[in-house]
Amino acid sequence: MSTSMLREALSGVQHVLLDFDGPVCHVFAALPAPIVTQELNRLYRERAGAAFPWHVSRHGDPLEVVRAAGQNGDPHLRTLADALAAAELRAVEAAELTPGVLQVIAACQESGRTVSIVSNNSEEAVRRFLQRHGVADLVTPIIGRSSNAALMKPDPFPVRQALQRLGARPEEAVLVGDSSSDVQAAIGAGVRPVGYANKDGKRARLAHAGATEVISSMADLAEALIDG
Repeated sequence: MSTSMLREALSGVQHVLLDFDGPVCHVFAALPAPIVTQELNRLYRERAGAAFPWHVSRHGDPLEVVRAAGQNGDPHLRTLADALAAAELRAVEAAELTPGVLQVIAACQESGRTVSIVSNNSEEAVRRFLQRHGVADLVTPIIGRSSNAALMKPDPFPVRQALQRLGARPEEAVLVGDSSSDVQAAIGAGVRPVGYANKDGKRARLAHAGATEVISSMADLAEALIDG
């Protein structure tokens, strides 16, 4: 993908919405997601006397555990959500910035654009991470996981929340994310989706999901924002 194509995709964009896990940091780099999922499974067994009643791998994404609990109206949802939020706070204490994301934030400042976070992770964890790196005042709003877990991305609800807080029209915004659920949420809200392919195989999946463009470096996004 050329920089000129990315600049074209960003034409007219005044609001840059970033997913958190991927474009901003790798949340569970130091506290692996499978370990957190196993912790949630143990907690669920203690409270419910059985393993997860949903098709969620013990070695998978802990966010999917909470999503499944929300979609199925499980009475232990709040317990699971609180435990996940606590784990996310532990995780972000050791998480590192994604290379190039500080350049993106600076490019937004320089070009007069806003930069926001729209995440399925907890708002408190996102805010804590940004404070650690001294950029919390430059990123607003921060839209984290809703208390209604069924409204996590790919539902467009959190993207619409961000637009409402910004007083922005969908066509003025772009959402940068590294998963199909980010792309689907953006499309559902009428926002331009840009994929961030930080791992092998993601480029094709993000393009198939409907991403307008797919980048492999956040620095490329920063360059396009400055040049556009």
